[in-house]
Amino acid sequence: ESRSNLKYTIVDQPGKLDDLVQKLSAASTISFDTETTSTNAMLADVVGISVAVDDQEGYYIPVGHVGWGHVEQLPLGQVVDRLKTPLEDAGLPKLAHNGKYDMAVLARCGIEVNNLASDSMVAAHLLGEKSISLKALAFSKLGIEMTPITDLIGAGARQLSMSVVEIERAADYACADADMTRRLAELLERELHQEGLWKLFAEVEMPLVPVLLQMERNGIALDVELLRKMSAQLGEQLLKLEADIYNCVGHQFNINSPRQLSHVLFEDLGLKPQRKTKAGYSTGAAVLEELCG
Repeated sequence: ESRSNLKYTIVDQPGKLDDLVQKLSAASTISFDTETTSTNAMLADVVGISVAVDDQEGYYIPVGHVGWGHVEQLPLGQVVDRLKTPLEDAGLPKLAHNGKYDMAVLARCGIEVNNLASDSMVAAHLLGEKSISLKALAFSKLGIEMTPITDLIGAGARQLSMSVVEIERAADYACADADMTRRLAELLERELHQEGLWKLFAEVEMPLVPVLLQMERNGIALDVELLRKMSAQLGEQLLKLEADIYNCVGHQFNINSPRQLSHVLFEDLGLKPQRKTKAGYSTGAAVLEELCG
């Protein structure tokens, strides 16, 4: 199966958006996903938002598709104003896959998603799954082969932006993402309970997601002057150490060259080699530590 059996609706009219908001506000959970122009959440522009509330229907809200002439889309500002209430409702659980990314993208638009109750990527990681991408989990856990993103935008140097993908195709893809996320949340919750990991997941891992997100959004303050001084001090120490090494050996050489260092250690100084590589005797960190001992 190449996609979920979900019926999807493209929300491209104000009336459709009003109907969707009513459904979201009355839902028991909201599974959500974003389609964007970049994998870097701090640089990404929103192309569309998908949501699913049950196993019957998914919704795709296009806001940033271009290149198809006149296409029906809602202004991002209008969508944000209407989705803000249900997505920020702390009493309404949200489901996502790599939710920190989607939350970061939406936060830059003005929506502070509250109550991320389940993240299938985090759950899969706790359960020791080798492949924790949404597509891999849908196949391994649900037996569903999802459409890879490369089918829509290609790969490599000629890869396109999601913003130029036809809305119908993007809607199919995005709604399947939201649907699979919802299905996986139920299945992985059972597995977490069975493995005795639910408390760790629900009380530690999930509350940590918004904390990590806030840290990333705030960034890190750097004492530039202190770092400059440290750089100068370390530079002086390196020069002194290099001079000491040259004095011990009796000549200068390129310390950063494994071949030259190997020659100095095992031929000039006559130290006993520890292990051999294709290029000669190893000068890796472990070997150097053994030689010091």
